[in-house]
Amino acid sequence: MLNQARIDGLLKYMDQIGLSQMLIRNPVLVRYFVGITPRGADRATILYVSKKNGVKLILNELTNYPKELGVDQEFHGDQDNVAEVISRYTIHDEPLGFDGEYPAKWLLSLREFGAASDYVLGDRALNLQRAHKDAEEMELLREASRMNDRVMARVRGVFHDGITEKEAAGIISRMFVEEGADMPGWVIVAFGPNAANVHHIPGDARLKEGDAILIDMGSPRKGYHSDMTRTFFWKSVGEKQRAVYELVKNANIAAENAIRPGMKCSDVDKVARDLITEGGYGPYFTHRLGHYIGVDLHDPGDIAWYNPDPVEPTMAFSCEPGVYLPGEFGVRVEDLVIVTEDGCEILNSDNKELEILGL
Repeated sequence: MLNQARIDGLLKYMDQIGLSQMLIRNPVLVRYFVGITPRGADRATILYVSKKNGVKLILNELTNYPKELGVDQEFHGDQDNVAEVISRYTIHDEPLGFDGEYPAKWLLSLREFGAASDYVLGDRALNLQRAHKDAEEMELLREASRMNDRVMARVRGVFHDGITEKEAAGIISRMFVEEGADMPGWVIVAFGPNAANVHHIPGDARLKEGDAILIDMGSPRKGYHSDMTRTFFWKSVGEKQRAVYELVKNANIAAENAIRPGMKCSDVDKVARDLITEGGYGPYFTHRLGHYIGVDLHDPGDIAWYNPDPVEPTMAFSCEPGVYLPGEFGVRVEDLVIVTEDGCEILNSDNKELEILGL
């Protein structure tokens, strides 16, 4: 069903950037606003949003969606020019926004029919709307993170001497389905020096004593994503490993404790980055502190030194500082948070104290 509150929010942000109408083609966003997932890339399912002309779902007559979606449905056939169909509803003397995944060939066809006075990327309005979660979304994110916690609790029992990263990742991925995920999980498993590769692809490295074990994992549940990282050590931990782990863990906790509405995203990043820099490992914290999350694993928006946008209540994002020492090991600790009126709600409850497995 059409989510009118989300449409109203989008219209508010469209007005802020000077847009009165928009086309949305991205299937994830169509589902976000209407509750259906478009099928078939060659047959257009497009959401038109306008304060003046209302909301219309423009779709092929061969698609089989529920008739009661709370939105006007305008059908076209395979023989029709979709751009011509769309141009029947657009305001020709006003700019038309579109999402960043709108196909260029379709946009060029719209220009041929004079569908608008100008064609403008509308992602800023879409991203602002998506950044603020409603009550249903926040509860779905909590459910997804509770699922991730359950899987991480089971992860500790997966490892043994000689297991490969690839073998461990396969076992963990299947656990997500067992715990209620929409699909098998995506899983990074990195042993020893491989943990210094931020987005390592699990391979044939075998686990041995003294290795760091970095696990970054998640999966959607009911369409909303989870994401968490923990770093363990196998059978023993060196003093340097221990010191780096404590530094990264403390950076994670400090940043989460610092989150307040009104502070800049860049300032949240700075809390963790400054602490790691003071600890002597600043050059080895090589990525942003976090990313927004929701219907996409990486919703648009970064908790990073380059983002001056304010942190606001109902935003959801990751907090994942890390230190990566090439040829040695890496450590990352990640939670998801939802911003509240006076701080943040941490969605993950899995232990963050240093753990030595295999004892």
